[in-house]
Amino acid sequence: MNPCDTPEVDVVDIYQNIAQILVTIVDPNQFWGVEGRATGKTTGIVAPRTLRVADGMPREQSIISHKSFVALMTNVIPSLLGAYRADVKLPDGTTRPQLTEGIDFVVGQKDLPRHFQKPRYPVLEPERSIAFANGHVLRAVAIDRADSIAGLSVVHAFLEEMKYSDPEKLRSRVIPAIRTSRIGAGSEAHKHHLHGGITGVSDMGRVSIGESNWFTEYEKRMDPQLIADIISLSLHINKARLNLQNGANLKRSESIIRKWSPLLSELRKQAVLYQRVSTFINRDVLGFDFFKTQLETLQMSEFLSAICSIGDRNRDNLFFDLWDEEKHTYEDSYRYEALDKLVLTDTMVVDASYLKYYDASDKILLGYDPGNFASMVVGQFKPKENTLRILKEFFVCAPDDIAELAANFNAYFGPAARNKRIDLYYDRAGNKKNQKRPHETDARELKAELEKYGWKVQLKNLGQRTIFYWEHYKLWKRLLAENENRIPHIRIDSNECSYLVSAMYCCKKVPGSSMPELDKTPEKKVPLNMQAGLTPQIPSAMTYLVWGLFEKYFPGLRNSSIAGANLADL
Repeated sequence: MNPCDTPEVDVVDIYQNIAQILVTIVDPNQFWGVEGRATGKTTGIVAPRTLRVADGMPREQSIISHKSFVALMTNVIPSLLGAYRADVKLPDGTTRPQLTEGIDFVVGQKDLPRHFQKPRYPVLEPERSIAFANGHVLRAVAIDRADSIAGLSVVHAFLEEMKYSDPEKLRSRVIPAIRTSRIGAGSEAHKHHLHGGITGVSDMGRVSIGESNWFTEYEKRMDPQLIADIISLSLHINKARLNLQNGANLKRSESIIRKWSPLLSELRKQAVLYQRVSTFINRDVLGFDFFKTQLETLQMSEFLSAICSIGDRNRDNLFFDLWDEEKHTYEDSYRYEALDKLVLTDTMVVDASYLKYYDASDKILLGYDPGNFASMVVGQFKPKENTLRILKEFFVCAPDDIAELAANFNAYFGPAARNKRIDLYYDRAGNKKNQKRPHETDARELKAELEKYGWKVQLKNLGQRTIFYWEHYKLWKRLLAENENRIPHIRIDSNECSYLVSAMYCCKKVPGSSMPELDKTPEKKVPLNMQAGLTPQIPSAMTYLVWGLFEKYFPGLRNSSIAGANLADL
């Protein structure tokens, strides 16, 4: 609503922290925000800007993206819709929802209400779209899925959790979609200062565990003087609008708004705002205890990145020194023909039936690392591809135990499995007698718990000798090199094994050791509930599986002849 049109300006009371206020005041064409944990990135910055984009460019189309649809539908979209539906305070002290569903917007609907304007472009995927009453459509797209973006023509792009997105895929798939014609349908969207813009938010990525801070380069593109001029002019106009609301200096206020608003719009069109703030920006809301708890439970590197927005650079001395995330992981995790049937209003629970590379008729291979922090990786070997795919990770920590680990596994794989055979691989500790176990050992206990759900489990490491770290190291080096034709490949699902991928970067060699040895000290320093992505625990589960399957490829063994290798029986 233009305050020059009527003195009855619609005003609501919405809380914003200082970082959010700055974004509102500047309202630049491009905003790149590095915001610490719990700063309200989606609800306090992205959500208001989606509404300004929708309000300012009726009948047009914008997009909101994340690395995958799963992340969008389980995290981002619920937060966004929650912000739309949240109560706001009116000047008379009463409250109402910021937007009313069915009147102001609809989610996942093919047939729009009669009072809605017709969007400029056909809504091809209404199940993944939010439509507003003025015809603007906000569409959810996934960076890992090119076909969700191909052919789109949009006025603005919203990028969530940028640290997880491949910058090259984003630049080649999302950025080219930010284009709309100035001709046709009577649209004047190109005149709006947010037309052709980008809103990107993320907390600081930890480079040492494979996250990327590519977006920090936009700090160099910000013109501080331009931002300062916009702030001065924006506050000047805002004061005039407040006068109109209060019925003071009406003619002068209207004159100020009429005279300076076009210039403010032009300046905003040129503006790039880069903002990096820590969680302390929200200290009044979160309180002292929040930061005390975070400092006590997080490893310092994670506290610095997630809370203080300070990045790290430590990639040295990796145990898996030929590990290449781009080569050894995959992102096309899901069967999108199944996901395509879902709409944004669905409550999504992902199980194995959605996994693209899971063969429900083939047996499952489990790597298991027992202990107070117990973890499993789930894989299947594909003979035609000569590839071991790590499909899923599971972990529990005390007081949860093997029963919970087995239950979580069954809840995910049980509904989809037609073949309920499991080959279970584990280290020598899994065979040690444990008086707390009804079935004596951790391995037998896990077998018993899984068989309660109808799985048939074969223990593959009974009588296993001790496998030394230097042996794991040499085998992994050969496997990860991928420079021999018949050596099997290893591929990890980066969506369903995110902690495993992160933890690969936390696996360091013990400094000064004569033979390569895995440094296990993080397991003593990091609290149990934080160990998943910060210690070698989950990678250890994978090493037991890999050794059990591929020991024959250990360099120097007589039976390692590649020509005679036959993995078809896996």
